[in-house]
Amino acid sequence: MFRIIALCILFTAASLQAQEAAPEGPLYYTIEPDIITNYHNSGQTLGYVRVTVDLMLESADKMPLVELHIPLLRDAINSLLAEQDQQKIRSLAMREPLASEGLQRLNDLLLKETGETPLRRLLFTKFLYQ
Repeated sequence: MFRIIALCILFTAASLQAQEAAPEGPLYYTIEPDIITNYHNSGQTLGYVRVTVDLMLESADKMPLVELHIPLLRDAINSLLAEQDQQKIRSLAMREPLASEGLQRLNDLLLKETGETPLRRLLFTKFLYQ
């Protein structure tokens, strides 16, 4: 009887540890360092933009997949921002469509590379331009 109780306690403790190790629901990943790139500016000068990007993952088990492909994802965001003109970069209303386009690009790249689309959202948590 004592052994059965001890086994139940050990099993319950192991289950709790497993639940703590893998949190349920979405998880956020911050791409570090910030992404800095030039964009098309009117006139002879170049503008630059500096952004902090957070990615919302579908689940915690997708984290290694995203971490492995961060150089590819950084390049895609860098290219997306570099393609924009001054009006789009400086427009507050255009940030959400820009984030949606970025999310689509990143998921398309990951689908091509891994067969999965682990990203739920792309968030610009810092957006500085000059």
